[in-house]
Amino acid sequence: MVGSVCAQLASPGAAGLFDRAIIESGPCTGRPDRPFAPSSIPLNTARAKGAALAAQVGCGAARDVTACLRHVDVAHLLSAQETDQQPAYSTPLLPSDPAAAIAAGRFHRVPVLIGSNHDEGNGWAAGIVQAGHPVTPDTWPDVVATFFPSPGQAKKIVREYPVHRTDGGPVFGGVIGDANFACPTARTDGLLGAQVPVWRYEFADEHAPPLTPGTPPFPLGAPHASELPYLFDLGGRPRHLTAAQNRLADAMIGYWSRFARAADPNGPSLPRWPRQTVVSLAPDHVVPTRTAGHRHHCAFWNTLG
Repeated sequence: MVGSVCAQLASPGAAGLFDRAIIESGPCTGRPDRPFAPSSIPLNTARAKGAALAAQVGCGAARDVTACLRHVDVAHLLSAQETDQQPAYSTPLLPSDPAAAIAAGRFHRVPVLIGSNHDEGNGWAAGIVQAGHPVTPDTWPDVVATFFPSPGQAKKIVREYPVHRTDGGPVFGGVIGDANFACPTARTDGLLGAQVPVWRYEFADEHAPPLTPGTPPFPLGAPHASELPYLFDLGGRPRHLTAAQNRLADAMIGYWSRFARAADPNGPSLPRWPRQTVVSLAPDHVVPTRTAGHRHHCAFWNTLG
């Protein structure tokens, strides 16, 4: 879990236990009001959520809550769960929110490889559309207000990301991706890069193989987690990549492995990856670029707050 990497960077108890960090598709500067990217919560909030979950599945009054939860049907547990795993701070292991700690420069000084995918939000947008919530010019303001309820934000987002007759799903995906991943990743890159060596990527294979079955309501491009089959054999399954995608996978494995070994992703058989530059990773190119962030609306999100 990416949030765990950010927590390790900010945990005093983790000092000296690792000497590089790889953060994929999950910026350390996630926020609770941006619910699609990981963020941390105070310990008392985590305990309250845990107690509520236990009560909802019938274990609230159990003498041994943990033992009771182990006997609850998995499907019932998942249906009752409202949030993903979140590191809890205000503890000796994690005294403060990793986002705040990193913004203040209180993190372990190790080299970092960090990045996100070009279409991070498309998977969530597709799922919401398929669940019976179409995104049209008429419904778009209400959809935005549901996920960005802060006063005044929804109207600004609708103006910045207009929806036309047939592009509602991808536009919604763009909002999720920019607000929760691409722009916070750029911010995390800047905060870490002021103190330690940082290499940043953007995975941009628009034909990445899907990670879930079924036909999405619109092309997903390179959504959240779509880079994983290029780096790992997930569950022993073959990657189902084309020859060009396999070459990209070889390059990515080379970068990641070299970084793990030598704290620098560059090697003699790989295209040069300069620090302070984003490398765009796609089958037809593995090139450094300073324009990856320009495809996203980061200036807008910075002013929105």
